[in-house]
Amino acid sequence: MPGRGCGEISAMHNRIAVDLRKILGLTVAFHPSDKNWYKVRDGTELEFDLVSAKQEIGEGALRIRGGNRRVSVFPLNSNGTSRVGTFWASWHEAWRKESDGSFALLSAGWTLFEGSPGSRDKVQVLRADWDQLSHKGSKEAGHPHWHFDHEVLLSMEEEKADTPGLVEVTRGATVAEGGAASVGHIHLAMGAWNQDKNHPECWQRTYEDDCGQLRDWCVKTLQYLKGQINGG
Repeated sequence: MPGRGCGEISAMHNRIAVDLRKILGLTVAFHPSDKNWYKVRDGTELEFDLVSAKQEIGEGALRIRGGNRRVSVFPLNSNGTSRVGTFWASWHEAWRKESDGSFALLSAGWTLFEGSPGSRDKVQVLRADWDQLSHKGSKEAGHPHWHFDHEVLLSMEEEKADTPGLVEVTRGATVAEGGAASVGHIHLAMGAWNQDKNHPECWQRTYEDDCGQLRDWCVKTLQYLKGQINGG
């Protein structure tokens, strides 16, 4: 299936920026990994990150996935309005230049962080990922999906700590009583269940080469995250 052209991607980014300004109250823009991205060679992979349109204003965090690097983040709640602290979000897209001159979506998603304003050590907590199985991503996972990036606390029984259906830590493991265990390998499928398909395909939704579809998922996922963080 052919991908999207430069003009369609740029138009989508402009529309998303308008949508996000209403949600975040901030002026944002999309920063490509190559400023001449529309001229790159066939097979080249490109990345787009959401950044502040006003360079003098901005917060950052270390994004851990596919190579650690710092990204711009945007607040989803005021400091002190959450029992935990301030939550921040970053948006990322990856595309590949195809032989016909179009661009194929490889992955996109939001990454959620927690930490104080001004801190360089914000903690990566959660991701909403939409990997395209024809290019990357686990074939056993739901797509799109929620993905935990931070440790979760487990209450320890005498023989084991057990979170049914998720993770089990047996006696002799390194997790101490009341300690933490990683659930980073777990992908929690978003609302893509299809009763006409078997597992795991029933949880997998493919991007339909439609920039409007990607824009809709981007904006509504952020609206959902912000609403939940703020007690909605």
